[in-house]
Amino acid sequence: MAYQPDDWERAVLITFNFTGAVDAALKERAAQFVDSIKKSPECWKLCIERFSGTPYPEVKFWCLQTLHEIVRTSYRNLPADARAMVKGTMMSWVHKDCNNAQNPMPVFLRNKLAQTLVSILQLEYPHDWPTFFQELIGALALGDGVVDMFCRILTAVDDDVISLEVPRSQDESKLSMHVKDSMREHSINDVAATWYQLVEGYHMKNPELTCMVLQTMARYIPWIDIGLVANEKFLALLMGLLDAPATSLRGAAAECLTEVISKRMDAVPKLNLIQSMNIVPQAAMWASGVSLWSHEDSELLSKFANLLAALAMEIMDSIKRLENNVISLTAMGFTVDDEAAGEVSSATAAANKLMEALFPAVLSAFKTCVDEVVLPLVPFMAAYVARLKTLHKRNVGLSAEAVQHIRAILEGLAGCSRYPQDSSCLHGGAPTSPVEAAAAREEQNEVEEKRRDLFTLFKNISKIAFTETLAFVGALLQRATSERAPGSEATFQEAELAVVLLYELGEGAPEEALKPDSGALGQLALALMQATLPAAQHRLVTLAVLETYVRYSRVMQQQQHVIPHVITTFLDGRGMAHPSEDVSTRACYLFCRLVKTLRANLRPFLGMLLQNLQPHLLRIVSTPADDSYAQQNGTHKVATPVTAVVDDRLYVFEAVGLLLGQDELPVQEQQTLLNALLQPLLEQIESNLRSPRPTSPGLILQALEAIVRLSKGFRPDMCTRTRPQLGQMFARCLEVAIQVPKVHPTHKLLRARFISCVHRLVECLSTGLLPFLPAALEVLISSEADPADLTEVLVLANQLIMKFKALMQPLVEGMLPVLMARMHAELGSGWDWSGKAALPGATATPAAAASPAGVAAGTSEDARERGELQRTFYALVHVMVHNGLSMALLKIPPAALDAIMSAVTRGASAHVDATVRRTCIQVLERLVNEWCVSAQPPPSSDPSAPPPPPQEAGSTTEVVPGFKRFAVEQLGAEACVVGLVRPPVFDLRDASTMSLLGEAAMALKLVYAKCGEEVVVHLVTVVLPALGFPEELQQQLVYHVRGGEPKELKDFLKALMLMQSRAQAGQAGMAGQAIKEELGSVGVLRTAAAVPGALQQLCSAPALCMWAGHVGANINKLDELVGRVLQVHWIW
Repeated sequence: MAYQPDDWERAVLITFNFTGAVDAALKERAAQFVDSIKKSPECWKLCIERFSGTPYPEVKFWCLQTLHEIVRTSYRNLPADARAMVKGTMMSWVHKDCNNAQNPMPVFLRNKLAQTLVSILQLEYPHDWPTFFQELIGALALGDGVVDMFCRILTAVDDDVISLEVPRSQDESKLSMHVKDSMREHSINDVAATWYQLVEGYHMKNPELTCMVLQTMARYIPWIDIGLVANEKFLALLMGLLDAPATSLRGAAAECLTEVISKRMDAVPKLNLIQSMNIVPQAAMWASGVSLWSHEDSELLSKFANLLAALAMEIMDSIKRLENNVISLTAMGFTVDDEAAGEVSSATAAANKLMEALFPAVLSAFKTCVDEVVLPLVPFMAAYVARLKTLHKRNVGLSAEAVQHIRAILEGLAGCSRYPQDSSCLHGGAPTSPVEAAAAREEQNEVEEKRRDLFTLFKNISKIAFTETLAFVGALLQRATSERAPGSEATFQEAELAVVLLYELGEGAPEEALKPDSGALGQLALALMQATLPAAQHRLVTLAVLETYVRYSRVMQQQQHVIPHVITTFLDGRGMAHPSEDVSTRACYLFCRLVKTLRANLRPFLGMLLQNLQPHLLRIVSTPADDSYAQQNGTHKVATPVTAVVDDRLYVFEAVGLLLGQDELPVQEQQTLLNALLQPLLEQIESNLRSPRPTSPGLILQALEAIVRLSKGFRPDMCTRTRPQLGQMFARCLEVAIQVPKVHPTHKLLRARFISCVHRLVECLSTGLLPFLPAALEVLISSEADPADLTEVLVLANQLIMKFKALMQPLVEGMLPVLMARMHAELGSGWDWSGKAALPGATATPAAAASPAGVAAGTSEDARERGELQRTFYALVHVMVHNGLSMALLKIPPAALDAIMSAVTRGASAHVDATVRRTCIQVLERLVNEWCVSAQPPPSSDPSAPPPPPQEAGSTTEVVPGFKRFAVEQLGAEACVVGLVRPPVFDLRDASTMSLLGEAAMALKLVYAKCGEEVVVHLVTVVLPALGFPEELQQQLVYHVRGGEPKELKDFLKALMLMQSRAQAGQAGMAGQAIKEELGSVGVLRTAAAVPGALQQLCSAPALCMWAGHVGANINKLDELVGRVLQVHWIW
């Protein structure tokens, strides 16, 4: 009778059914049912009872998975007999269920069983289960299945507990060390002996199982006693397995030997180990072992190459350490005795002998051109070249043998760097299908990744053996360009490699070698410029050629006869006209770089150049590379930045601009040529504005960017003074461009491209741009502009003000009121000027959410944009007042001025960003400097000097009536005192906070210098009492404002913030002591003896009268003030 599952098994099977045939609701109910069983305290019993009985692997896996969770979460809570039952049952599964040849357990169940057992091991080994490994070893005689589980359990121990390659917490790392130490003490000797017995007994009858044992052993060799495996009998067994018939067994043996050789130890023991292994003679035979490196199993080749590389690297490292030890001791003044020197000399000689015997095999492997063989050897080759470089620095020239080695290394390096014969890039034009394009791109990325280390090695070789490297590259280039019989021409792989190596050789080459008349490298580059390459139109070949032309462009400055040939290469089917888009685009960029170097040298060829460039210019400007973003509806936000749709082919317009913008060109010719270029661009813009089509935005973008690129070649002096007709042409371009945001006011990319056009023409036209700026800014500050658009306008205005300074005053006076109105409309009446709404994760206020932002108002992204608009506005005001435009604020309508000052003061006192607050305080400082007349001379820096007599209130004049009172209340008090201690207090460990404190201290000193005792009165009578500061701290602040240094005042403000932050954190009892400690530590807490001089002024009758004038004639107020002063005097 067939086995019938019960409800629980059926539920488990349903939860593991991922075919989609089970109803989702049924699957959910089954999962709930299974979870309810899993929560039962007796669930472990169900697992151990059902595991062997059920025939369903899914149910077995669920049992193991559940047991694993129980072990990790509640195993310690189980009774001792229950824990013993779990361990005993699981070990019985290892002995029986895993050893059933008729019904073998699936691999995934074996791995899960091993993982679950290891989770128990972590908790109980060695104290509660010291015989764990011995029990496993004792059961190995039961059959191959137990041997298999022995390996899997050891692998799980490495993966879950020991391996350093797995990131672990501190507790997990401690557990790892504990298990390793316990295994070293109790078990690892028995485990290593078992490895030997298993390998010796199974390598003939079961190679795959033997391979599994060796792979497990390789994991443990790095941290166990090396003598357990590096002994005579074990090494002889492993060395013999290198020639085993089974390739997997050979690879596993090679892997173990690699770990043995790589074991960390001192140089002399390492050399003794290598000699005792007798592995070098066997490896040396691989020099002629063609059959080894031609093996089809790439994994086997990689493992043998790793073994060879490790062997060579360890010998090289031992030589280096032996030599460096002697050199270091000698450099430190120690004398090396004869015996020690003899030992080092003997060991070095033995190591050199080993290297001499091994090196032919290394070179033979490196020259195979097989990636799996060559790439593992690259680090050793790099170390060998570094050693040659060190010897070269010690004035030890390269030996003839070393030169031969270098030539062989270059051959191997070149062979591995070459594209494969069955390359996906055989078709040199544009790929004919997406599949072909993807394959070619993937292969190209792989080759470039492989070449990274190979070319680094190549360049290092060139630094110590430049002549040999140059001769090698020259020979490659000669073979690639020489005439051959039809059908035997050089392949694109040969041509591409020769050119690329020439390109790489030019990086860091000696200056003498680059001279085109006498330098050998310059001559080689000149030969390439005159040669006709086979496969010249192949995509990879022509890219390499164009890059090389640009790198060696200085050669053309001296050998101008090759310029026509080079230009033709850039302009014909090998460059801009190549069918492959990436080649034609790259050719445009490289041509621009070439023109920057050869600008003057190309002047005689200007006519020919422009004539041949004309079709390319027309094609580029009329075929945008990707206008999918440009065609989007302008009312939607475009996440892709404007630079994402800039076509690199437009670099050719920049190159043409550089050619045309030369002073040596005749004026009339220059104007004619420039007009011939600009007129089609303007017509393209105007025609697409008149008759909009889906492709119109892309064509307008392309034309605008072409104009921008062209303008880069023309200096402001040329366009405004020496040849103003050129400036008029670009001004005409701006007139046309202004229509673009008028017709498309909500199109993000067009607005951004127009703004970049204005940015660029500022540099080109300089003051000639001023008449056009009102119209340009007016169209940008439109009702359709959203916060991001206005931010871009403010950035543009910043640039204009920094460029033109006072010349911008008329424009600023007209722009500011409109700009403020638009900004307030976008931010909304409920906008939180503290900037909290713009923080990540902040929720927009209802008022902000309801404001007309154009898109998704109230979202976090919209709030971020509004916050950025606010910041940029502060930056604009900062730039204005620091570039001579502060008086322009007085000529705008009072309502606009009030809005600006209100925004700045709120930013200075309440913004959540310390940098923004500092910016706003600097704005107010500049305004105080320019709008306030000094009430008294600056205070003396000598604290003991008597203070100057106060001036009578109202005896000074103000540029802005009432601004002194504004400065006292908003800057001196609100921004520099109240705002600093208002919760939440800034982090005092932040550098921006310290910068803010320094600025606040200077601002307080400035307000006192400009407004006199009025700021002291306001602090003492209004601000500080409201903050609840003790009288002692109040008078300390007054002292530092009056006569202390700005740094001392900064330290005092820092101490106040520290006190407030501690009180805010619920440590009010410690706050007073903390402030005294902080003040004492910075040296700003003054003794009572230092204060009466300052208090003399505080209690003087003139001062009281002045204060009375400020607080009013109310006698009660005056009595309160006098009482406060006397109280303070009494305290001191």
